[in-house]
Amino acid sequence: MNRWRQVAILAKREFATRATSKPFLVTMGLLVLAILAVGPIVSLLAGGEAEATRIGIAGEEPPGIDRALSDQAAVLEIDISIVRFPDGVAAEQAVTDGDVAVALVDGDEIVFHTDVSSRLLALVGGALTNAVKSATLASLGLSADQVTEIIAPVPYDVVTLEEGDPEEDAKRVGAFVGTIALYISILMFGQFVAMGTVEEKQNRVVEVVLARVRPWQVLVGKVIGIGALGLVQLLLLAGAAYVSAQMADLGDIDLAAIGLPIIAGVVFWFVLGYAFYAFLYAAVGSTVSRQEDLQGAMMLPIALILPGYFIALIAAESPDGLVPTVASMLPPWAPFVMPVRIADGAAAPWEIAVAVVGTVAAVVALVWIGSRVYAGALLRTGGRVKMREAWRAAAD
Repeated sequence: MNRWRQVAILAKREFATRATSKPFLVTMGLLVLAILAVGPIVSLLAGGEAEATRIGIAGEEPPGIDRALSDQAAVLEIDISIVRFPDGVAAEQAVTDGDVAVALVDGDEIVFHTDVSSRLLALVGGALTNAVKSATLASLGLSADQVTEIIAPVPYDVVTLEEGDPEEDAKRVGAFVGTIALYISILMFGQFVAMGTVEEKQNRVVEVVLARVRPWQVLVGKVIGIGALGLVQLLLLAGAAYVSAQMADLGDIDLAAIGLPIIAGVVFWFVLGYAFYAFLYAAVGSTVSRQEDLQGAMMLPIALILPGYFIALIAAESPDGLVPTVASMLPPWAPFVMPVRIADGAAAPWEIAVAVVGTVAAVVALVWIGSRVYAGALLRTGGRVKMREAWRAAAD
């Protein structure tokens, strides 16, 4: 039988075994349900339509203040409601209690509770100025149309020297969330590879398999099969997140702006990142014979993964920083950091090329190194086998 045909059969076996296992199905079901529940919960906490901003008025007030407040609120795009109080003390108490956001007292005092809101100050202050000017101009004998023309805002144009990307924020969010999903998926399915290796050593299944195929075929088949399952999980969780976000009705986030390139990029870097770490997990997993000893062996890949996640957090805030820039081109961390820098537009084409070529080269090297360690340690039982010993054993 063709060698790669045998690899495909082994990959299919790994995929089916993991995909139909009860722990995986239960975990996936709980994750999907949890993600789907986020949307309705967010909508419930949001409480539907935003309430109008309540503005209090007490004491002496300039004529036409209601209309002036409404006109100014329309300019600032603020929905308001006006509440009158018998005196300034009652208005101030309402501000303190949070019943109104701001109060205008005796026509010349704007009252806030603690911090001054610049938008509300512009609203009430602008309305007060317009109301007083209107009354003064009307007393001079000007008509209502003339008064309106005088106090009308001066039209002006806003010009930007460089065109911004309106979808930039959505792309950043998509890439960052994708990086978190990458971190979780690579960590989870890399450990699946290691645990599967130990299980086969414990129940001696690997001895039967190696009677028909070579160690590298077992390794590659295991990595491909579990990786395909990881990719399916990643797509399922992404779909659940999309549905949940739709139910949340996030008006400030344009989900369509995330775009196919960002999604494809996350999938691409998952494949590279998983391939890099899966062969490393398989190599360290083959050096132990019991599940109890596995946690200690897995410290090496985890020690490489964690910095990548934290550097991705730094890249989200400072994509042009020295540490994110350098780390995004190094194979262990490129899958986590580079998607964030690409979404921000901070990664130069040559940097992306270096990251991709370097990671692919590292994967090829790990296939060779991991296969040799895997072959040397796979049939060794008992205590933990040192990687140096496994390397030498494979040469014998």
